Amino acid sequence: MICLAGVISTLAVSAVAAPGTASLARARQAWEDGEMGDAEHAYEEAIERGGLDRASTLECYVHLGAARSVVGNKNGALAAFRMAILIDDAFTVPPEAGKKAIAMAESARRQPNRVGSLHLALSVPGDAPSGEAFAVNVMLDAAQAALITRLSLHVKDVTTAKKYDYEEPAGSVVHFRVPASMTLPGASLKIEVDALDAHDNQLAIAEEHVTVRPTPIAELGGRAHPDRDELRPHGSGFWSTAWPWVIGGVALAAGGAVGGYFLLKTPDRVFVEAPTNR
Repeated sequence: MICLAGVISTLAVSAVAAPGTASLARARQAWEDGEMGDAEHAYEEAIERGGLDRASTLECYVHLGAARSVVGNKNGALAAFRMAILIDDAFTVPPEAGKKAIAMAESARRQPNRVGSLHLALSVPGDAPSGEAFAVNVMLDAAQAALITRLSLHVKDVTTAKKYDYEEPAGSVVHFRVPASMTLPGASLKIEVDALDAHDNQLAIAEEHVTVRPTPIAELGGRAHPDRDELRPHGSGFWSTAWPWVIGGVALAAGGAVGGYFLLKTPDRVFVEAPTNR
């Protein structure tokens, strides 16, 4: 049973692993073995197979640039380091790559026509009304947008785990719309936008959070306690209060009691004697 559980877990992990994961593992092993030529090809293959997260994509480009520097591919090294700069300008070259690779990375950083690190600016509302769609706008530099294939929107309700995903081609301004089906009353939404290359590798990630407002009282007719409001008399003054009804009720009760007394009272007996002459 334990072995079977281990096999199932392994298959589950493999099913969700990115296509480039296996190539990345071979590239890491070749790097540790000092086989720079094999490492270069394996890192290239990992990028081409794709589906890597941002950290793995950055690792591939940094090590690819370093491996190319070691084997003497200067132009290829600069191109790889420029992509690493696009992902994270503060990357570091592994010290085992040597001074030549470190110098090549610094040369890429000093190039006058280089494009800085990707920055996705998200415009989302701080909170949103329940049952209504809302917009998510993404803005980025036009030069950087040319290096991205598309933007991917991921919305997750952290309270119910409900998800919504959508993609749009990359551009300097991209508009998304979160549907009304995601704005349940009181929901807490995590908004994530990923910048992807042609192989589905993540180049940048931006996150925001949106709180969905509860259902407004106005939808209940503007009454916090409709049962009490319905029983409360409208208008103002004496005749709008309950006193006329109370007084009227008392008067009716008193009149009824008096009438009942005379109706139910036993009649007095009256004796009339014959007249006598005196």
